[in-house]
Amino acid sequence: MACLWQYYELSEIPCYVHTMPGLLKVMETFVACLIFTFLSHTSLYLHQPALEWCVAVHSICFFPAALTILGNLIGWEYRLPVTFPIFRFLLTLLSVLLYVTALVLWLLYQFNEKFGGQPQRSNYMDCIDGLTYYICTWDEELAVAILTALNLLIYVAGLVYWAHQVSVGIED
Repeated sequence: MACLWQYYELSEIPCYVHTMPGLLKVMETFVACLIFTFLSHTSLYLHQPALEWCVAVHSICFFPAALTILGNLIGWEYRLPVTFPIFRFLLTLLSVLLYVTALVLWLLYQFNEKFGGQPQRSNYMDCIDGLTYYICTWDEELAVAILTALNLLIYVAGLVYWAHQVSVGIED
């Protein structure tokens, strides 16, 4: 196996996922998939339209990111009416703005009592029993909040990268 890695230098294999923007896109989609696993329990968000918006934001940002990866891998980036770096910059900017709203709304409506949230884990009946073998509701809410913040940071890193690329005029 080591001989194969020495034979194939990663820098010699042209692939989108070996670049910084490709790696960021893969990380964005991976974290979004993790978020979706915690959102599989619809009881976390169906009671509030603001929380439903948060789920919509995750979906709105996930599908273009996945399509960007696929489009670049199969060579569709040249079929866009604008240059691909500008398209990715605008897409990342939109995703950052949407993720900011999702993070703020999720934190307010899940953990602030004024908006119907529960700031303490002990307020949930399924979290009281220490012998449970599953993740309780409050833990799922917290996991979604942490992963949303993490994905926001990844999108901000992508935005900084693309702002630099577009301002300098460098193609990746």
